[in-house]
Amino acid sequence: MMKPLRNACRSLLMVTALGAMAESHAQSAQRCEPAAGRIVSVQGNIELRSAGQTEWQPAKLDDALCAGDTLRVKEHSRGSIALANATLLRLDQQTTVTLVGVAEARPSLLELCRGAIHFMTRTRKSLRIITPFVNAAVEGTEFTINHTDAHDTISVYEGHVSASNEPARPRPESCEAPPASASTEGGTLLLASGESARIPLDRAPFKLAQIVVRPEDSVQWALYYPPLGDDLIDEAFARQETTPRMRESIAHYRAGRITQALSSIEQAGDSQTIGDPRFHTYRAGLLLAVGRADEANLALQQALNLDSRNSAAYALRAIISVAQNDKGAALIFARSAVRFDEKSAPALIALSYAEQANFDLEQALASTKKAVDLEPQNALAWARVAELEMSLGKLDEGLQAARRAADLNPNLPRAQTVLGFASLTRIDTRAAKASFETAIALDQADPLPRLGLGLARIRENDLEAGRREIEIAANLDPASSLLRSYLGKAYFEERREGLAGTQFDLAKQLDPRDPTPWFYDAIRKQTDNQPVAALDDLERSIDLNDNRAVYRSRLLLDQDRATRDTSLARVYDDLRFDQLALVEASKSLSLDPANHSAHRFLSDAFARTPRHEIARVSELLQSQLLQPLNVNPVQPRLAAPDLNIVTGAGPAEAAFNEFHPLFERNRPQLVASGLVGNNGTFGDEAVLSGLAGRVSYSLGQFHYETDGFRENNDLQHDIYNAFVQFAVTPK
Repeated sequence: MMKPLRNACRSLLMVTALGAMAESHAQSAQRCEPAAGRIVSVQGNIELRSAGQTEWQPAKLDDALCAGDTLRVKEHSRGSIALANATLLRLDQQTTVTLVGVAEARPSLLELCRGAIHFMTRTRKSLRIITPFVNAAVEGTEFTINHTDAHDTISVYEGHVSASNEPARPRPESCEAPPASASTEGGTLLLASGESARIPLDRAPFKLAQIVVRPEDSVQWALYYPPLGDDLIDEAFARQETTPRMRESIAHYRAGRITQALSSIEQAGDSQTIGDPRFHTYRAGLLLAVGRADEANLALQQALNLDSRNSAAYALRAIISVAQNDKGAALIFARSAVRFDEKSAPALIALSYAEQANFDLEQALASTKKAVDLEPQNALAWARVAELEMSLGKLDEGLQAARRAADLNPNLPRAQTVLGFASLTRIDTRAAKASFETAIALDQADPLPRLGLGLARIRENDLEAGRREIEIAANLDPASSLLRSYLGKAYFEERREGLAGTQFDLAKQLDPRDPTPWFYDAIRKQTDNQPVAALDDLERSIDLNDNRAVYRSRLLLDQDRATRDTSLARVYDDLRFDQLALVEASKSLSLDPANHSAHRFLSDAFARTPRHEIARVSELLQSQLLQPLNVNPVQPRLAAPDLNIVTGAGPAEAAFNEFHPLFERNRPQLVASGLVGNNGTFGDEAVLSGLAGRVSYSLGQFHYETDGFRENNDLQHDIYNAFVQFAVTPK
């Protein structure tokens, strides 16, 4: 009876919260137009004080912010805001910040009175941050600033930041003045990517010793730690607990109020309660939910001091290690958790995360299915089954498991997230967006539903809105290599190659073993006419290919390798290494005979090879039969032999951008090329192609005429084609 009643209460709370958010958003939008920003994530207790007011009000998701507003993040809380000037702020606990002036077309000013903020800014105008100790000026960069009573610390991940504590600098008007200092020494320091600096009150700023700054080291408070179950509470522990504060904490937790649950548990000082290891694992789980990994580790150590065979403590340690990319430790902790309690579903779920991180997807799925066998009503276990089934390419089984998870607990954020991705694989963007938006309302700190919502919007050809959602996802988990790769892809689609390259570089640093950013960066470099650099990145991507086993089965890894080999062949083709290009394309087909890209490349390559007309047309036909829905054009001249056209001239040469859109979007596309020469030579080719839901199409015409070099040597071609493709199933 407990779980259905608990789920019903959570459903009522969620509906009430969604209604309150809509009303709050409407009211706040009336205060200023245009708004200076909006709140995109609230976890815990965040308060808002409007300009000219003295009272603090609770801040909610999607609240509009105005110039002069002040935000205050309380203990064990986190938040994110998106400013009008293309800047995202991730706020740590105990942070107070005032939006003095924020505008899209003018310089912006923020005042940080206490706490820490992680900035991701793409504004073309200057942005200044003022604290009691320092003035920081930035232009299009990513960095963290942390203000304490003793000093400020600035860490730069990309771009440049100028930090100054000159005596004559402007001071924040909304903050309390720092204690007076006898020294008037100050200075200005320019920080570049990978540098950190400390700014004391009474002397000039100085750089810290470390050369490379990694987000997972300096913003651990911003990382996301995946859950292990629907309920952190040991039922036996909950039933026997008699301390009023503990009962209050458990009630808050089951109502989704993590911060209040932590506040209550901190005051539960009963010696019997503190002497129970389950108290400390419960507290550690709450701390991880708000990103406090260091405090959670201390609580877990206390639990293990009381019970060295505590399975829950080892399971939580495994999750911390996975999030912090310590894969070996994660596997050791997870195996210990299962060894000490073989019938623990959370331990098996933790083991599945560790096995996935160590590239064993099949075993991870087996561990998760054991958890489902032990607890058939465990919604999170079913959500994990869905994740792993889809990673193995089993889309139908993944969808069934996702629906099962959502039916068991519609208020479990991960269940809604996985259901959204399952809908996305079926090109059902409306259902996907509904699931992702529900997941965001349930867990505003989880970056995955933001990523999914961004992908759904890009699929609907709303590239700008989709990119903003992916930016929010990266801001919610700055240390995720996967999110950085997707953000780089979004920038690339917007033709912002510099920003795309920066994100791919960050992704490479965050996870050196992941081939994904190397592959996408190679495409970017080849598009930018850097074939040699692209060749280096592609070869590195191929070397690292099997490390994608964390997301892909062996069969899908072979398909990945085949795709990379095909791209390598195109680079060789650009460099005019024709024989090497053919070898790589053939190698690609040996790995994956159904690789449509390899067949298409061979068709293009044979167009320049004498007496290969039949092979060229055959490869083109195979490519068309095997290709998934895509916006790539089908050129009319490719299917016609014996055109007698000069190789590499005008419409006979394919453009690289026909083959490498990094996102599939519902949109039309027109590709045209032409040729004009002497002797009455003229040619043109135009192809209108597009993608609309489950349908893709390509309509083309090719014309070529010439008088020739002598009498009776004239030539004329007119070719038309139409190609329509419909996806009956998502496979």
